[in-house]
Amino acid sequence: MQDIKLPPIPKSAKAQRTRQRILEAARAVFAEKGFAKATAEEISTRAGVGYGTFYLYFADKRQALHTILAEIDDKLYQLGQQDGIAYKIGLGALAPIKVTISAFFDSFKAYVDVLKICHELSATDPDFKNQHDKVRARLVNKIKEHLLKGAHLGNTRQLDPDITAIALAGLIEAIAIEWFLNNHPWDREKVIETVAKLYYSAVVKR
Repeated sequence: MQDIKLPPIPKSAKAQRTRQRILEAARAVFAEKGFAKATAEEISTRAGVGYGTFYLYFADKRQALHTILAEIDDKLYQLGQQDGIAYKIGLGALAPIKVTISAFFDSFKAYVDVLKICHELSATDPDFKNQHDKVRARLVNKIKEHLLKGAHLGNTRQLDPDITAIALAGLIEAIAIEWFLNNHPWDREKVIETVAKLYYSAVVKR
């Protein structure tokens, strides 16, 4: 199995705007019709470009979806802009944990339409499963970095960082899936408070 090859970003500002219109249209059509029923022709119409223009930027709808996924990966799995705070102090305080978890959930909600398609395709499509596994590995690795930093500073418990990181990433993702993909009507603050306290209680030395 090979990684999906993404098309290069065009150099001119005009071409970049056209590419972005196509991606936004593709996202809307995928959300409305689902990936299987979406067509390049419908995406082109929604974007206000000629049918052939779509193929100047993307080989097919599959490549367009992978491009959308690639563009949201960093925003979703960087665990928020305050990630550096948690890294500097390890995981010895509840506040930065709440900030990073909150950022993750907010990003997941913002891209829930695309992520729903990705999760559905991962069950049957090896390429999309591979993409999801690689992205999830970034979340696991980021949590592992925090655990190792916390251990170095002496404020986290002596836990295997690999096993613990996988367990915590699974917790966060499971809540996000139940909350946004399965439409569980939870209160936002209650979710963040609960998950942050579970995270904190699991790893912080007291």
